[in-house]
Amino acid sequence: MTVSLTISKTFGGSQVADSLSGGSTGLDLGQVVNSQYVPITNQSANTGHQDIMVRHDATVDPITDVKTYIAEYSGTYGGADSAANDIATLIAQGNADNEATANNSDGNAQGFRIEHAGIDAGTLGASFFLPSRAQVNIYGNNNTDGIDLASAFDLHVDACVYYTTGEADASSPETGKIGISTDSVLGNYAHVAVRYYLNDAATAGGILQWDWTWAYSYTA
Repeated sequence: MTVSLTISKTFGGSQVADSLSGGSTGLDLGQVVNSQYVPITNQSANTGHQDIMVRHDATVDPITDVKTYIAEYSGTYGGADSAANDIATLIAQGNADNEATANNSDGNAQGFRIEHAGIDAGTLGASFFLPSRAQVNIYGNNNTDGIDLASAFDLHVDACVYYTTGEADASSPETGKIGISTDSVLGNYAHVAVRYYLNDAATAGGILQWDWTWAYSYTA
């Protein structure tokens, strides 16, 4: 059978479908300024992020090998340069990201990060999105990480949660697995957070577009 993912901003929400420049739909993180990140609430407190909840419609078995990577934008391009140059820029930013803290306090952070904090998203204070944590990945790091299927980032166990009327940690999660809707052991959702960072020295403005790909396997 075919198994489909729903990638939403809330538990039980509809597929992300923000209107994007160029006419396609997807996830719009908003506008960022130098030495900050987006979405942003209070930089000094390291708050602000985009929650992403991922579920699937299989009814018997979990999906496995769940992982993410970035790729050249496949929608109708509406950015400031070209789809090919945008993905090259994003990879270069990830490779150059050398902010040791999480809130871009010295203006050296740049690029796209994922935080697999799950139920703790937004409650970790200064360690939220901290690059040294195993739950945090930077796309394009080392010019090689998270830029294709072979280098994709595995879904971390901390992102595996169980949601019915409220959110709870999965009782025995496994790397890269999301269970069916009733599975409290593996969890029935992945709950991650994302941010895009811009460094102090960045000079090029305009809209940057890329694909954020979720890959998985399913065997009935």
